[in-house]
Amino acid sequence: MSAPFVWYDLTAAPADADRAREFYAKLFGWPIAPDSNAGPYNGLMMDGQQPWAAVVEAPNASAGHWVPYVKVDDLEQATASATSLGGTVVADATDGPAGTAVLVADPAGALVALWVPFPTDS
Repeated sequence: MSAPFVWYDLTAAPADADRAREFYAKLFGWPIAPDSNAGPYNGLMMDGQQPWAAVVEAPNASAGHWVPYVKVDDLEQATASATSLGGTVVADATDGPAGTAVLVADPAGALVALWVPFPTDS
């Protein structure tokens, strides 16, 4: 299974989302487009016209983390492999704007999202 990171979420407490966007925009010069029509997303980090990450409002207890997304071929199989290797499922399969993801924690507690894109009409 190839495992490039294909997306990143930056979780932020609702009161901190604006400050997080401003921090990264000023620190790295990343253009961050506000997006009020993308579900839980509170800003999209852009590379030209293409978004590559988003600020996501999260409860205070789970805020303040970068969550990388890894594209997998079979979400159910990848989830089973993660748990058999000592990982834990943090959030069951959830549909997002472009696909479905399962959030897992590795044995050390680091988060990663296992993700499959929605089928395309090609």
